[in-house]
Amino acid sequence: MFAMENLRVASYAPHGAMAAHSHDEASLGVILAGDFVERVANSERRYGGGYVTFAPAGVTHSQRFGALGARQIIVRPQAAWLAYLCECRVNLADSLYVRAPVFLQLGQKLLDELNHDDDFSPVASEGVMLEIVAAFGRADRLAAGSSPPPWLARTRDFLHAHAADSPSMKEIAHAAGRHEIHLAREFRRHFGMSVGSYLRKLRTERAAHLLQHTRSNITDVALDCGFASHSHLCRVFKAHFGISPSRYRAQN
Repeated sequence: MFAMENLRVASYAPHGAMAAHSHDEASLGVILAGDFVERVANSERRYGGGYVTFAPAGVTHSQRFGALGARQIIVRPQAAWLAYLCECRVNLADSLYVRAPVFLQLGQKLLDELNHDDDFSPVASEGVMLEIVAAFGRADRLAAGSSPPPWLARTRDFLHAHAADSPSMKEIAHAAGRHEIHLAREFRRHFGMSVGSYLRKLRTERAAHLLQHTRSNITDVALDCGFASHSHLCRVFKAHFGISPSRYRAQN
């Protein structure tokens, strides 16, 4: 399971600066807002919202922040992600950077998951990060369109069958017979949402069905659908349907 402590949001003051430094571990930066100039060796790069940057371990760099400061999500990449990028022939020895509209969208989704912070957040955050890694490695946009291939349709069926079991991205990818990054990219391309969001939707819709067609109390419905508690169901249910479970039952 993805560890949420591998993600953090960093904010930088206007006109601030960071002296030359390096890190013991590699990192990915998803820049959400603001702007800054980074100096790496003898080159300077100007970043703004919608950039993703890769900082190799041990590479010295410095930053100067603009009038609005900056905000970014800093991610410690998993070894499997780095191996995938190498398979895509990405030169990880370089301090790479890529800009695309999709990174702003995915960065905001990742920030939303960090703020949401429920039992679904680790798998949902991992799914978004895998999409970011895939787009970074291939430097293309995720396109919507064609019907899902058979393996992806089977993956969707697996999610329907195991929605209450909290499967990890690794388990879902194993069932799909695909790499986790490939799964995350293709799932959103065909279904318009991340794997974690789809699981949350399935559980919430099952809860709505039970509220409408059974007399089970709301706590039992929550536990049966894989939610941690009555309050957890209420929070997610209201975000999805706009009303509380009790009001939904009363209206149906």
